[in-house]
Amino acid sequence: MKLRLVDLGTLSGDRAYFFEGVDPGSKCDLVMIGAIIEHPKAGVILYDVGPAANDNELRHPVARAAFPITSYTEDNRLDKILNKLGYELKDVRGIILSHLHWDHAGGLEFFRGLRVPLYVHAEELKYAYYALATREDLGGYHRHYMDLRFNWRAIHGNEMELFSGVKVILTPGHTPGLLALNVDLKNSAPFIVTSDTCFLKPNYYEDKPQGWLMRDRRAWWDSLRRIQNLAARSDANVILGHDPEVLADYTKEPYYD
Repeated sequence: MKLRLVDLGTLSGDRAYFFEGVDPGSKCDLVMIGAIIEHPKAGVILYDVGPAANDNELRHPVARAAFPITSYTEDNRLDKILNKLGYELKDVRGIILSHLHWDHAGGLEFFRGLRVPLYVHAEELKYAYYALATREDLGGYHRHYMDLRFNWRAIHGNEMELFSGVKVILTPGHTPGLLALNVDLKNSAPFIVTSDTCFLKPNYYEDKPQGWLMRDRRAWWDSLRRIQNLAARSDANVILGHDPEVLADYTKEPYYD
């Protein structure tokens, strides 16, 4: 089994979204991180798919103003990344979605008509449709990919091994059904990808809570401790959801096995 981390583009946002107690007004850049798992039995599995290639046409201008994509080239397109590895979109056998915000799920546009299974926690799927229907949480979720024609597969419970060596862990707080990824490899220490439980290093290493993007503070603390304890027990490589320095460190190698 091989694990590759990929750069799906860069977005910008006010620091007060990502850290509690920060005065608004200063911006920071976040990279959108995906993972490609080349599984010996299951085939090509993706964890998150980044934004839609035509995000500017699909996302509401107000949402784009709050979180603009500041860098997105051909090198960040998921289809092009797969092509460079010798794959096509039709070769993908499953997509694990950490949660259904636009910067993690908008790229489902690439997979229209392919019927690839989309694994998402049931609580996230319910909340995303609720958020859109009631307009109570419109900032992160967008209608273009919340499409009943996709092949949704709901996950239930606190954790599940979807494929041999590939486990998802429920880590709510940022959203109700956020799934972290845990991959066990033969020649490398395990990898834990936190997604938006921890955007940047201070969230994880300094216990700095999320700011305006927090939805359930108590759940977030429980999720943070769960990830930290799991990583300590297994001496895992921890990939924080949007940290440019972490991605740069872990893309020095083409893959981990």
